[in-house]
Amino acid sequence: MPLYALGLMGMVRRLQHYDNPDWQPYLIVAAIGAASVLCGIICMAIQLWVSIRDRERLADTTGDPWNARTLEWYSSSPPPAWNFASLPKIEGTDAFWLLKERGEAYREDENVGAISLPTHSNDGIVYGALAFVFGFSMVWHIYWLALMCFGAIAAHLIVSSFRHPTKDVIPADEVARHEHDWKTAARAGSRYDGDPLCDYRTALRKVPAQ
Repeated sequence: MPLYALGLMGMVRRLQHYDNPDWQPYLIVAAIGAASVLCGIICMAIQLWVSIRDRERLADTTGDPWNARTLEWYSSSPPPAWNFASLPKIEGTDAFWLLKERGEAYREDENVGAISLPTHSNDGIVYGALAFVFGFSMVWHIYWLALMCFGAIAAHLIVSSFRHPTKDVIPADEVARHEHDWKTAARAGSRYDGDPLCDYRTALRKVPAQ
């Protein structure tokens, strides 16, 4: 923000020196901000280095490192290609927490079957590349190139619409093996201890009505 203010005050870019003392306080504040950004980058680099150095000791095997409440954490780490081997039964707002309370979160499921997933496609890469060139050409008024890219996007979209969709099938034994390994590790390393103080709804109940 100080640099925006300086621009409004008439300061231009890439000055070797300046002779307006009114600019000095703004430049000092901008320098402090740049130093703060540099410190943040250094801290991020340190965090990245420590995470790589201690990756085996810090590795999470449960998929739930924060003792979470919601279903996005109800998976292994790293997650598999599918979402759930069998759909969880939703009976409340915090479904994962309710499963933990009942001791059902990491129960073995015997009704695991094969899972069908859409086959990988490069359509996103093609559309992204063509859209990038289209945007570039529109910004620089290269209209013939923009027209070509637009036509290529439309043609690819039409051809893709006639393509028969294919699926990859993950065998049931592979799904069951993954679920068994994940849930065994999760039961051993789960951070859930049943402490009601962890439940924010317990705290909310103690708040008097207004």
